[in-house]
Amino acid sequence: MNGIGELARGVVMAGIKGTAFDETLPILGGYLLFGGDDASMHAIRALTDALRERAVDLPPLIAIDQEGGPVARLRRDVEPMPSMMALGAAADLDLTRRAGEQTGFDLRRAGCALDFAPVLDLALKPENCVIGTRSFGADPQQVASLGSAFGSGLVRGGVFPCYKHFPGHGSTATDSHEALPSISTDEGTLRTRDLVPFARVAREAAAFMTAHVVVQAFDAERPATTSRRILSDLLRDELGFRGVLVTDCLQMQAIAANDPVAGAVQALEAGADLLLFSHDAELALAAADALEAAVDANRIPLARLQEAHRRVANLRLSAAAPLPVDAFPPHPGVGREIARRAITVVRGVPHADPLASMAVSFGSTEADLQREAAALEETIVPIDPAEADVGSLLVALARRERRPLVLARRAHLHPAQAGAITQILDRYPDALVVSLREPFDVPLFASARHLLAAYGDDDATIGGLADVIFGSSLPSGRLPVSVDT
Repeated sequence: MNGIGELARGVVMAGIKGTAFDETLPILGGYLLFGGDDASMHAIRALTDALRERAVDLPPLIAIDQEGGPVARLRRDVEPMPSMMALGAAADLDLTRRAGEQTGFDLRRAGCALDFAPVLDLALKPENCVIGTRSFGADPQQVASLGSAFGSGLVRGGVFPCYKHFPGHGSTATDSHEALPSISTDEGTLRTRDLVPFARVAREAAAFMTAHVVVQAFDAERPATTSRRILSDLLRDELGFRGVLVTDCLQMQAIAANDPVAGAVQALEAGADLLLFSHDAELALAAADALEAAVDANRIPLARLQEAHRRVANLRLSAAAPLPVDAFPPHPGVGREIARRAITVVRGVPHADPLASMAVSFGSTEADLQREAAALEETIVPIDPAEADVGSLLVALARRERRPLVLARRAHLHPAQAGAITQILDRYPDALVVSLREPFDVPLFASARHLLAAYGDDDATIGGLADVIFGSSLPSGRLPVSVDT
């Protein structure tokens, strides 16, 4: 392999599933860890140590998606964190910095140097589930402040933040994992809304991640990931970003539906520096070969590849050394504190007696309230219940003679669920309803006397919810998105 080939491999990142080290894994510029629910800290650390030990020159850039809430690749031996929308509801910059620092601490123990977080996309559309609670909220200034605070906390914890997804994925309902979204919003609105959080951190940021989204006001032909007008002219020349620009996974259908390898070449040509293939190391190698061929054919200037490699190499060299696995955490318990403070009382009284309540949970969940209060009875109903499911539920509630504690999950997207909750409220007007995930459910429950928003169904959020409704914690959260209450 010649020098151009080495440069090309140095700007490609491949994903690693699980914790086993594979000696045949190609030597690339970086690796993205996926861990897993059962991945222990010791196993992840052994993997990252092995990746560093075999490095010939520079240590690889080891990255991970550790946002909190539904997107957390490490769940064992780390501080459980609620979603970023919970931080938006708590609206406390110091608390957000502590969350970032604790996350950075845990990732540094694991041997990671780059966190693909925080999300700076705005929560603008109720039907947008690909962003959803991963967003801090809908207000650009608040998202900018909280995103900057979380990023500074990560840096304090010894990990680089990678802000995402530029120039914004919040104003489309299409999931770029499945198809190519297109945004028709006018340029003026985008500049005073979607771009605001990114502009706030652009000049100091170590890394940004692109969005596989066509933003028609800036480039009607190409998604941002392959658009020179967006990556180079807008982000670098206008907003002043000088860090490493990482593509979102090029195997997502928004890009891969055409050709992910060609997409990698186009992305580097447009101004991206690190090309991400989350699922297939062989495809990552193919992309490196294609980059080498493109430079040899003068399609991409050698200087562009050298520039990208230099940026990635500087980040690799600047990474902090891993911490001992058993190091003492800076902010133990901060995740549950966030969850408690995020709980939002839309109306009514946020309390329930576990001895006299029956939790009705729509959709399966890893965390459950019964774990927090053994005396509580709980039943799980399909997220889209059939008529027979609802009938059985109503019979069970009548038989048990307990107050319903309803846990709603995106009922605004599941009409059968919304109808079932309406029937419960008709029979039990004093029921306590909790809107989990995004609070766009809230307008559906106009008849609910007691209504809360909790922003997730992860361990931290369910624990914080239990502290409020079964304990003495006083909730202080505010809705971070606009809904009719």
